[in-house]
Amino acid sequence: MFIAATLAFMTLVTFVQVVLRYAFGTGFVWSLEATTYAFAWMILIGMSYCVRTNAHIAVELVTERLPATAARVVGFAALAASLAYCAFMVYGSAVFVGRLVALGNYARDIPLPRWVLTGIMPIAFALLGARLVQAAWRAATGGAGTQRSLAVPGAALRPDRGPAAERPADAAAERSRR
Repeated sequence: MFIAATLAFMTLVTFVQVVLRYAFGTGFVWSLEATTYAFAWMILIGMSYCVRTNAHIAVELVTERLPATAARVVGFAALAASLAYCAFMVYGSAVFVGRLVALGNYARDIPLPRWVLTGIMPIAFALLGARLVQAAWRAATGGAGTQRSLAVPGAALRPDRGPAAERPADAAAERSRR
């Protein structure tokens, strides 16, 4: 809902700005800055939403050629690296926002303090980290969504990959069906 509303806001403001500029020779001073911050908010919130819905693009060129156990190790290493990145970004963006609060400066064209407009950064990266922890938990426990989780690359496309391929009983049953 937030992403759709933000996209609608950006589209409406940009459309009105274009009409005002080319039809009437005027426009809003704040429109570019408003759409820029709205786009940033949409991307930052959208990152965690995509992890929740397994909508991120996965490059599986290498991992689809690995055995299931090695693919899981690579997947968990990617999750660990992503969590480390989130931790750095939460810290760095919190320091950045804190300095903006101390400076007290305002945005160029919007009458709001810059820290209000950029304050989403540490929140969004903390939310992304929480979603990555959820994805790791699902992958580790074999919960719902494991077949397309970050930690089981290629599992949705190749039935011989993923947690089911590592269970001997399932493998023996599959061979007997062939």
